[in-house]
Amino acid sequence: MSGENTFPSPPPPPPPSRQKKRRSPLVLGGMIFGISPLLFSLVASIFVDNAFNESTALGSTPWLMFLTLPIGFVIVIIGLAAIATREIKTGNSEDSISTKK
Repeated sequence: MSGENTFPSPPPPPPPSRQKKRRSPLVLGGMIFGISPLLFSLVASIFVDNAFNESTALGSTPWLMFLTLPIGFVIVIIGLAAIATREIKTGNSEDSISTKK
């Protein structure tokens, strides 16, 4: 009778996994920074007529991409290098995981 009103026990917890991989925010930040003038112009064109006309203030924002694209590219490369060095230091590269099986 005591077993009739008991609830089933919860399942056991999953086995502990390896550390979560932390991605560098530099990669995404660099890509957003690189194309931000174009995104700003596209959003502004919804509210302003002739947003891409160079005689307006918003017309100069696509030209800012000549500055932000190379800087954003460098930021992305730095972020990818940081991820690669972290993987090499910890030894958690994809190749070493697949060969351990």
